[in-house]
Amino acid sequence: MSATAPESQSNLVPKTGAVSAFWEAFCRASGVPPATPYQAWFFGDSPQLAHELVELVLNGPKRGTASSAWDNEQCPEAAPVPDGYSVVTEHDGTPRAVIRTVWLEPRALNEVDAQFAWDEGEGDRTLADWLDGHTRYFKRACARTGRTFVPTFPVMLERFELLYPFDRALAVPDGPRIVPSYLPGAIGTVGRLHGEYYAREHAFGVLFESKVTREFAELAARFDPRVDGMWFVVDRGAIQGSIVIDGHGSAGTAHLRWFILSDAMRGRGQGHRLMNAAMGFCRRAGHKRVYLNTFKGLDAARALYEQAGFRLVAEKSGETWGQVVTEQRFEWDG
Repeated sequence: MSATAPESQSNLVPKTGAVSAFWEAFCRASGVPPATPYQAWFFGDSPQLAHELVELVLNGPKRGTASSAWDNEQCPEAAPVPDGYSVVTEHDGTPRAVIRTVWLEPRALNEVDAQFAWDEGEGDRTLADWLDGHTRYFKRACARTGRTFVPTFPVMLERFELLYPFDRALAVPDGPRIVPSYLPGAIGTVGRLHGEYYAREHAFGVLFESKVTREFAELAARFDPRVDGMWFVVDRGAIQGSIVIDGHGSAGTAHLRWFILSDAMRGRGQGHRLMNAAMGFCRRAGHKRVYLNTFKGLDAARALYEQAGFRLVAEKSGETWGQVVTEQRFEWDG
């Protein structure tokens, strides 16, 4: 930073002591390697605001935040990271939550829309209230750092999802939501959802359900967030669907797996949301090719695959799933 550049306002806290222990507890429970990069910070510019906002993450609808693009430029280590993990703390550094960034977009303050104001979950959730509160906040930040506030103040908008504590992540408001992390019971639930649906609709049996459960458990045990991803539809305290990216193939190639929705979620747009989350991650992770294996007759799923850019590249008779079906391979080339 040059001698004449305004100072930045950083909310970072040291990743030591209680913060480090909190992160390691999350990693042990979720399968995320402890060496995975993360940030640690608090909301706002006062103890009261930091507490109020982290409480809205844990017990309310807050799933977004806005930071100063100027401060992010001056203090890059504090800038939000695509797919990045964060430990959110109180103003004094007491850890309260682990979140993961799912969306970032730079805008001018006066170009923020009503949907983002609603998603940020503060005040009465209207755009007018959002603009009033954030204008006051960024004016205070400008006064501290010697800048001049303007209505076009540059901000970085961020949407995130709560991952930990698990009970709070499952009790999400404004559901259904897509949670980008392992959740307790996920392995068994994904196996059960596959077992129930495919037994009813295609007469698959125990071999298929055990194969799904075993292979998903194996992936969860070797999960690497740099190349792998898992997303769950969560509603009313329960996992209602999943999609997984297994990036442990050859360089630049990933395998899309275990795409399933409960009966309650079908026809509600959740399949599109899962597919968009998975394929957006593949682009950011640098996967140049993604493939999936399925079988003929799953027309609704095929429509989603093709809308996402997958194409059918191979078809043959086989019994990979314990029944003779027309097996299909679809590929996406980034």
